[in-house]
Amino acid sequence: MSSQTQKRKHKTLTIKEKCDILDRLNRNETFSSLASEYGVGRSTIYDIKKNHEKIKKFVSTTDCGPGKRQTLKKAEHPEVEEALYMWFLQERNRHAPISGPMLAMKAKFFYKEITKKDDFMASKGWLERFKSRHGIRLMTITGEKLSNDATCIEPFKLRFLQKVNDFNLDPSQVYNADESGLFWRVMPNKTFVSCNEKDVPGRKVSKERVTILPCANAAGTRA
Repeated sequence: MSSQTQKRKHKTLTIKEKCDILDRLNRNETFSSLASEYGVGRSTIYDIKKNHEKIKKFVSTTDCGPGKRQTLKKAEHPEVEEALYMWFLQERNRHAPISGPMLAMKAKFFYKEITKKDDFMASKGWLERFKSRHGIRLMTITGEKLSNDATCIEPFKLRFLQKVNDFNLDPSQVYNADESGLFWRVMPNKTFVSCNEKDVPGRKVSKERVTILPCANAAGTRA
């Protein structure tokens, strides 16, 4: 009678998990028990043990430790990323808000300055990998928040639709206009931060503004 061996689902361990395994191997835990606990083959544990120096060296050279990374792969243009990360830390030390487009723009600038080429796209995929490599995350700048009463929305919608029906109005005849202020020098309310930052203190908000009156109809055909 033949028996089938169920194929194990492939699992990629994070660098942190590999470091934990190395520490536990140093405490004389067995290869078999660790393989069973982490859901990998014994050969994977042997490979981790074999590459222990490479793994430890990699972690020691990162600013934020192993994090959630799964590979030891380095950046394609390490000099560019090093320059970009140093610029990022300098700007964050000044509490300057940093956005994704700003990082991409600065990355293309450093690439051109360092390589003397102009063929780097700084794509969204590259940006995500750069943030992952350096433990960069998005945080909201602390400050006061506006409040509103969400319970008033549905009753107003019902009354408004009743009025539209009473006057037999077409959506193209229903307009909404609202005076607003365009704070053209206001800074973003979110920023990318380094892994060592726990909060993001706000700055004094610029009050320079232009008064505008946006207006559009319910059909979206006129604005």
